[in-house]
Amino acid sequence: MNLDEYVRSLRGEAMGHHLHSGPGRYEHKFKAFPISFLPKEKHSLESGGKILLPPSALNALSRLNIQYPMLFEISNPISGKKSHCGVLEFIAEEGICYLPLWMMQNLQLKEGEFIDIKNATLPKGTFVKIQPRTSNFIDISNPKAVLENSLRKFATLTKDDEIMIDYNNTKYYLKVVELKPANAISIIEADVSVDFAPPMDSKEATSPSTSSPGTHVSGPSKGLTFGPASSTSKPIPGGKKKKDESDSDSDSDEEPKFKAFTGTGARLDGKVGTPLGTSPKTLNTNTNNNINNNNNNINNNNTKNEDTKFKSFSGKGYSLKD
Repeated sequence: MNLDEYVRSLRGEAMGHHLHSGPGRYEHKFKAFPISFLPKEKHSLESGGKILLPPSALNALSRLNIQYPMLFEISNPISGKKSHCGVLEFIAEEGICYLPLWMMQNLQLKEGEFIDIKNATLPKGTFVKIQPRTSNFIDISNPKAVLENSLRKFATLTKDDEIMIDYNNTKYYLKVVELKPANAISIIEADVSVDFAPPMDSKEATSPSTSSPGTHVSGPSKGLTFGPASSTSKPIPGGKKKKDESDSDSDSDEEPKFKAFTGTGARLDGKVGTPLGTSPKTLNTNTNNNINNNNNNINNNNTKNEDTKFKSFSGKGYSLKD
C-alpha cells in the first residue's frame, strides 16, 4: 500500500464515524487525545475550555450554517458522561479531537477512545457558583481578577464539571456547583455573577450545612461574592431594630453606658474635694457657709496686711534750727 492509499484509508475511516446529521445539526465521532500530545507551544490550552477539531469539521459546520459562536456537547458513549465546550482551532488531524486533560477526566475518557460531538445552543449565563478544591485559591490576593481572566479561555460551563485554571504556574481545580438559568450555559459576552462556595478542604464544607441551597456564606474564609448578591440580605450588625420590638426589650438588652469623670476629686491643700460630676446645686449649705467665712477671713487679713505695709516719709520731722 502506497502513501496515497494509506491516506485515503484514513479518510475513509474518519468519514465512517459520522453520526446521523439532520438539517442544521452536526454530529460526529472522534478519537480523543489530550492537549499534551501536541507541540509544547500548545500546552497552554490545558487551562481552558476549548477543543481542537480537524479541518473537515469546519467544512461540515460551514455547510450546515451553524451560528457563531460554535458550541458543542461532548459525551462519552461508554460512561454516559456529558459536558460542553467551544472550539478554538480546526488544525487537528482527521478523525482526532484534542481536549484538555481535565475535560477528559470529567468524561472518564482514556487516550484514543471515541467521543461523540454535536453542536449545541446554550443560553447566556447569569450566575455561577464555584467551589475550589483547596483553600489555596481563596488565599490569592485577588481571586476575582484571576477567575475573570481565566474564564476568558472558556466558552461554556457545565454543572458538576471540575475545571482547571493556571495561575503563577500553579494549577487550581474549581468545581461548578450551581448555574443559572440552566445546567449548561454560555459565558461568551455574558454578564455573570460569581459566588464561591467553601473550599472542599475547609471545615465549612465538611460540616453539615444548615443554609438553603444557593445561599451565600459570608466571611473571608467561607467565600466571596462577585456582582449582585445571590442570597437574601442579612441584618447589618449595629443596624436599627424593628419598630415592633417593645421599648422594654431594648432597654433590658442595653448595656450600662460609660460615664466619664465619676471619681472623687482630691485637693492639693488636703481638704475634702467636691465629688466629680456633682452639680454645684447639690453641695451642702454648710459647705457654702464655710466657703463664705473663709472668703471673709481672707478679706480681713488682706485689710490688715495693707495697714501694716511700709509707708515712706511717715516718721517724725526735725528742724535744723532746733
